[in-house]
Amino acid sequence: MTKNNNNSLNIPQHLIDSFKRLANDFETHIRADERDRIISKMRGDLFAEQTSQPPKTYDPAAAFDYAGQQLNETHRRLIAYLSQGTFYAVPTLAGHLGVQKQSVYAYLDGLKRAGYQLEIRNTGNLKGGYRNIYRLAKAA
Repeated sequence: MTKNNNNSLNIPQHLIDSFKRLANDFETHIRADERDRIISKMRGDLFAEQTSQPPKTYDPAAAFDYAGQQLNETHRRLIAYLSQGTFYAVPTLAGHLGVQKQSVYAYLDGLKRAGYQLEIRNTGNLKGGYRNIYRLAKAA
């Protein structure tokens, strides 16, 4: 079997190059989609190990009263980050939430008062500008 030469088909080189880019874009998208699916599954499995209840989805417009404590949308977003199973430093949470570091401490205190169990680890130094890192505690 002989290999077809592009010139024998009279296909312009710019079309061949465009087709290659398109094929590469499809491959990249498919790989990214598969990677995201695997990461999502892994996060779901990790979260399932931490709690006996399925993950909750929150409606921002719904009232959010937990154990007599009024928690707002920023509390919900903080819960979403802390429930991923990853430890977060206060400066990182402040950046994600778009608030000051002092506000993050107030939100963490609000979560504690609402009955959320936080797992706190000491980093052992202040080189990164923080001493403790936080996440929601695993269910017993």
